[in-house]
Order: sequence, then structure tokens, then C-alpha cells
Amino acid sequence: MKKLMILVSAVALSGTMFAQKGTTDNPWTLEGAVNYTSADGMDWQAPDVRLRYFLKDNMAARLTLGYSNATTDDSNSVSSNSIGLGFEYHLAGNDKMSPYFTAGLNFGGGNNKVAGVDNKTSKLGLGIAAGLDYYVFENIYLGLEIGLLKYESKSVGDADATTKMRLGGNSAIRMGWRF
Repeated sequence: MKKLMILVSAVALSGTMFAQKGTTDNPWTLEGAVNYTSADGMDWQAPDVRLRYFLKDNMAARLTLGYSNATTDDSNSVSSNSIGLGFEYHLAGNDKMSPYFTAGLNFGGGNNKVAGVDNKTSKLGLGIAAGLDYYVFENIYLGLEIGLLKYESKSVGDADATTKMRLGGNSAIRMGWRF
């Protein structure tokens, strides 16, 4: 058993040592993310999915789809969905790592039920972030993205919209596949 574990570890380690960036023959990526926000702490948005298309080796357009739902009891629940459009500019990096900057626009809506009263919500956001993709195997990467600046306007029910501008925004740990 010990020899088998050593063999499996050696194969896994050697795969990460020889990993390279995705090839230009594969312009699409698909990824999922675990998000961190300073207000909410660790926030797993299970069906948060991002699709990227590389226009050139160093430029990509991206589409993000998200959904979240939280219920505390029968009279309190929050659900939301969102769609985001963005652009990435990748720096030179090396064979395994691809650093980038990104800017994007996010639209969202949902339902906020408090004490049995339903309120529709809508949200518009703009953000700038920096990140990197680290290829652990050919066309498979782990990524980190850190929000630098975020602007958000949100309205709940008939209330006036609230706006926030803050340094730092959402950050994420990602895993993706380039195909």
C-alpha cells in the first residue's frame, strides 16, 4: 500500500511539474468558483459558472452565470440570479502561469422574503479585478482572482436604490478546463 501511494504521488507531482498553458487550439474555458466577500466571509455559490473565449492569446471575453438561494425558515428567504459580461487582458506570464486584469459588468435580480413579505430585488455592478491561472495539467488550471474596485447599485422592493463603491470586491478561488 505504501509503494502504491508513493507511485500515485510521484505521478501527480510530475504531472504538475510538466503542465503547460492551454494551447491556442483550445480557445474556450469553463470554470467554477468559491467566492470570498469581506462582508459575508466564505460564500460558496454552487452553480456559479464562467465561460471564457480567447479572442487572441492575451485577450478573452467572458460570461458568468450565477444563482444563489438561502432560506432560514418559511417566512425568510433570499434568492438571486445574475449574469456578468467581462473582458480579460492576460500578461506574458510563463508556461504554467497566466496573470491577467479584468473588467466587467454584472446584472442581477431576485426575490427577498422577510417576515412573509416578498420584495423583488435588482442589482447592477461594475468591477475591476486581477487574477492568475496556474495550469496544473495541460488545459486544466487553478485560479485566483482578487477584486480591486467594485461599484454596485441595488434596489429592494419600492425602496430607493442604494449604491456602494469600495476597494476590494469579491475574490474567488477557481478551477477550470480549457477546451
